[in-house]
Amino acid sequence: MAAKQLKSVAKASGATAAALHQVATDAGRALPPAIARRERRTVLVNVKMAEESAIALAKQAAEGGITQKQLICRALEAAGVPMDPLDLEDRTPRRRAAA
Repeated sequence: MAAKQLKSVAKASGATAAALHQVATDAGRALPPAIARRERRTVLVNVKMAEESAIALAKQAAEGGITQKQLICRALEAAGVPMDPLDLEDRTPRRRAAA
C-alpha cells in the first residue's frame, strides 16, 4: 500500500500566512480565557460491598446518566459531608467516555 501524501494546509486551502495569523488573532478575541484549576490532592477510597449493592449502584448511576462516583459523592453531600465541586463533576477522560 502506498504511503499517503500529505498536503500543506496553506497550499490546499489557498490561505496565506497573513490570513492564518488573522484567523488566530480573531479566535483569541472570541474565546474566553482559560480557567486555572487550583492544585488539589486526591486519594483513592476503596469500598467493599455486596455484589447486589454494586450492581444496584451501577444501574442507578446509568439511569441517571452520571458516574458511580458522582452518585456516591452527591449522596455524601446530601448527608452533610462537604464535597469538593470537582468530585461532583463527570471527570471521565474523553477517550474512555466515548467507549
